[in-house]
Amino acid sequence: MKIFVLFFVILVSFSWAKEKKEVEIPINIGIGPAYFWIPGVVGKDLHPGVKFDLYAVITPKILHEYEDKIPKKYKKFVNMDGEMHVSPLWMSLIPKYLIINPEAESSIYGGIWSILGMSHSFLKSKFIEIEVDLTLPTISYLYTNAPKNYPETQNLWGVGAMLRLENTIKFSEKFLTTLAYGHNFNLPLGNAYKEEDKAEQRWIQAGVLSLVLHYRFTIKQKI
Repeated sequence: MKIFVLFFVILVSFSWAKEKKEVEIPINIGIGPAYFWIPGVVGKDLHPGVKFDLYAVITPKILHEYEDKIPKKYKKFVNMDGEMHVSPLWMSLIPKYLIINPEAESSIYGGIWSILGMSHSFLKSKFIEIEVDLTLPTISYLYTNAPKNYPETQNLWGVGAMLRLENTIKFSEKFLTTLAYGHNFNLPLGNAYKEEDKAEQRWIQAGVLSLVLHYRFTIKQKI
């Protein structure tokens, strides 16, 4: 909870700064293929999809420059040598993942949305960073058209959290790539299951392997 509060304290502190300066903010656009493991929903468990990474980057340089704006009691929680990824609230309407499998006998479409992520790096160099990321809450949706022995069509909603292991390689300031595996745990919402189907059709987890290519460009912004 402290990290959640800290995130907003830093942003508010920047926006309320009396003497605003024009700084260069990197904008990250990332997209790449994803492959999902979703057991017990349709006859097939593996499904293709897409991963998106769209955000602005608060760099360590900006954090150091505005260090005096961060309340003292929160400074110990700030990693001044790491990036912060931020995006406007409306961008949370864009799914982080899309699931797209148009197969006639086991079609499945859906998405995963997220609001807040917290990460910790345990290996970091100039070119490579390996980190663990916890995203919560996640909102998941699936529309399925399944073969026999499954409901013909379903609209499945779930809320939960995702734990991800990421390996990012930095080729330059503008080009990066991230290989990641995430596991999403769901609490199904409003889904009607027959008692005899629960063991096979209860949608409580999904795994996803993704490879995202990032391109970054800078814009000038007063903060």
